[in-house]
Amino acid sequence: MAALFTLDASVFVASYRTQETGGAISRDLLRLVREADVPLIEPAILPVEIAAALAHAGENPAWAAEYGESVMTFPYLSLLPLDERMARRALAIATQCRLRGADALYVTAAAQYGARLVTLDAEQLERAPAPLGACQPEAAIRLLRTARR
Repeated sequence: MAALFTLDASVFVASYRTQETGGAISRDLLRLVREADVPLIEPAILPVEIAAALAHAGENPAWAAEYGESVMTFPYLSLLPLDERMARRALAIATQCRLRGADALYVTAAAQYGARLVTLDAEQLERAPAPLGACQPEAAIRLLRTARR
């Protein structure tokens, strides 16, 4: 069975910022995801959240927007719209797991499609439902390399 991932915005942001903790391993994961044509299931807020986080951290706003746009060119990327059904699921996950709103949307997207959540966010790692197998980028790389053998 092919790997299916939901990558939290923290992975994309870290990959962009060379000084960011987890930046190198996040860049490695994104390269591997592209090379292996790994399907990504993401909430539609992903490019917005990436660009906003980068601009808020002081990156050039035009570059931040360009990077957010570039994420939408990933092969096999599916952006899930925030409709009423997803909002209700995310509301339940946010309150049950005590997650922030955007974090709950990533967990919801992963849960809805049985994807593995990959994040650098310690709170998501700790609080996401166990069946998601939430992990950091290093573990996702190991999974992809094992699957390719």
